[in-house]
Amino acid sequence: MKKIFYILMAALTLVAVSCEKTTEGLTGITYYPVITLNGDTEIIYVGEDYVEPGYQAVMNGEDISEQVVVSDNINNAAPGIYSVTYTAVNELGFSASASRTVYVVAENDIANLYYGEMWTPSGAYLSGGVHEIVDNGDGTYTMDDIMGGYYCWYTYPGYDAMGYDFFAEFSFSVDADGVMTQVGNVGNWYFASQVELYLIAGEYDAETGVVSFQSSYNGSTLQVVLTPITK
Repeated sequence: MKKIFYILMAALTLVAVSCEKTTEGLTGITYYPVITLNGDTEIIYVGEDYVEPGYQAVMNGEDISEQVVVSDNINNAAPGIYSVTYTAVNELGFSASASRTVYVVAENDIANLYYGEMWTPSGAYLSGGVHEIVDNGDGTYTMDDIMGGYYCWYTYPGYDAMGYDFFAEFSFSVDADGVMTQVGNVGNWYFASQVELYLIAGEYDAETGVVSFQSSYNGSTLQVVLTPITK
């Protein structure tokens, strides 16, 4: 009986020693920064300075906002989609970040950012995408998708993150009456070799800033309307 007792005591001692060694050097609970942004997407006009709406960083109940590093790629001289990134790091080097989208928009210029609407060949109505028209500097412009987001956002949402390009860029010119004419072929996109796609007709209303056009998609018509983003 004594032999069994001594064996049990030895086993318990071994377990105790093992536990002590495996916990040696551990720091306990690790706290991470949590960053909260005031507001969401910001919109500024070309030439206007970006004004930070504010943010807060908290770690273990303590405000560490002054430790946040803020960086951005904003170019307020050109319309585009930009971002502001906020980063904070704890004492162990673990970081947390948040980002804010900033739209730089133009006034009275076709080179701009737009909210898009489109109607499919079956008549279905789709909206919600943000489109961009860029000035090529040679009297022509390029839009990011002649289909108004039909594939990239509505048919295959999220596939661009996996390397699929469903944006069919196209270049065009605009005459004094606002009439759009396609320049060259539609850009290289995923279905370029399988789908016949071209601009049927389109116009730019300089008074409202609205761009509307129809594109041929394998013989069917897609209707697209772009409304300029404003504050």
